Amino acid sequence: MDKHKLNIDTSQNILDNNSKLKTQNSKILDIQNLNTGYGKKQVLFDVSLQVEKGKTILLVGANGSGKSSLLKAIFGIIPLWSGEVWFKGQTLHNAEQKLKTQQSKLITKGIMYLPQKDELFEDMSVKENLETSILHLPDKKEQKQNLAHIWEQMPVLKDKKDQLANRLSGGERKMISLGMALLNKPKLLLFDEPFAGLSEKNMDMLMQSLEKIQQNGTTLVIIEHRIKKLLNFANRVIGLKLGRLHTDNLETLDNIKKFLI
Repeated sequence: MDKHKLNIDTSQNILDNNSKLKTQNSKILDIQNLNTGYGKKQVLFDVSLQVEKGKTILLVGANGSGKSSLLKAIFGIIPLWSGEVWFKGQTLHNAEQKLKTQQSKLITKGIMYLPQKDELFEDMSVKENLETSILHLPDKKEQKQNLAHIWEQMPVLKDKKDQLANRLSGGERKMISLGMALLNKPKLLLFDEPFAGLSEKNMDMLMQSLEKIQQNGTTLVIIEHRIKKLLNFANRVIGLKLGRLHTDNLETLDNIKKFLI
């Protein structure tokens, strides 16, 4: 065999393998042929999606299209009927292998899920609520450092750290939920309708925090109906209609509006 040809073939194989490795490394989330639902009702059909590290995905769709169900499936709240979910090259959930990663382990791996309705302890202060999300950390010094970082990143929470959760506005409560998630230093943040029920002022306050999170390199997958607020913030817009994924022609507000009709 021609040595020159052999060298070319070997070099090409190395380039191909490096290219594949680079592509794999750039993906933080990889969903393949995901099907799931509730009881006998299927709500997601053959959903496949790849999300690159540090990118922000805006997930749009009408009510009942399966958006929240997709986030819940990623976070293991609802089981997969079939398909697979990968995170940083490792399998999280695989229906065929009956593999499902526990939510506590997902948090440890760097995944956080924030549902639309906050889950705060009403009779506890802002500081106490935040502290509940880092009790699993064995190092007290690390707990204090993480909390100090949140005070710095979200001064509005520091100003109200001794107030009870049930005395706070909707925007402030969202900030606590976000702070509780950030205390765990997530690499992937799944956020279901962050702006729901918020005033314009509170939306702006939350938006500033999301911008800081994005700048720090955290990958975001956000469900939101107030699309205009996030359209320029997101790197990519993905649509869901009747449980099926749509990725084409969703770059402009007009096209998104047409998709939602």
